[in-house]
Amino acid sequence: MSVYRFKVFFEEDESVIREIEIKSTQNFEDFHKIIQRAINFDDLHPASFFISNDTWRKGKEIKLLRNKKGALQKAIWMHETKLAAHVEDPHQKMIYEFDPDNALWVLCIELSKILPDSPIEYPRISKSTGIAPAQYKITTPVDVVEEDEEDGHAHIEVDDAYVHSTSDVTEHFEAHEEDEVDGQIVAKAKSSDSHEEDGEVSEPEGEAEGFEEEGGFEEEDI
Repeated sequence: MSVYRFKVFFEEDESVIREIEIKSTQNFEDFHKIIQRAINFDDLHPASFFISNDTWRKGKEIKLLRNKKGALQKAIWMHETKLAAHVEDPHQKMIYEFDPDNALWVLCIELSKILPDSPIEYPRISKSTGIAPAQYKITTPVDVVEEDEEDGHAHIEVDDAYVHSTSDVTEHFEAHEEDEVDGQIVAKAKSSDSHEEDGEVSEPEGEAEGFEEEGGFEEEDI
């Protein structure tokens, strides 16, 4: 019986490394659990190992069984599969995927050394380099608050192309007021050259010279 020492690192950040030692007779579920402990993840999501070649191309998948119903599926399960059954190369490579439906964490695994058995309890983390990323990224909306230098009041800055200022709204309604006269809506147009009487707009004086009340124009003297 021998002990495998694997180098485990994040695909997106190779500076975060864990060395894990595990017996060849232990199974892939044991390996999965020690990886979770090494990177401080919660082990609440699906996970798989993929046996890969030297160029990290994924091959046979070994899945984590989450519930008894899944056992009805045809698959290679972690708890039934010993590591020795799939370590065929002195530098055997594997890919470990966790939470594929959401974050999809990908870790690369490479066999670095085969050790003789010892009374040490396995699996174990023999070396840890770098800080593992946070499993869940928490984002909190932050309001941008700026202080007006003139009056000392704080104002929340709103970036919205569809929000109009109070002055714009006031000008709009001042220019288009509506009154209800005899059940009808009559528009009032405010202007310095017009007069409002009972909701009707009269024309300014001097614009219709020569127009008589009876509806005709006076003839000019010849």
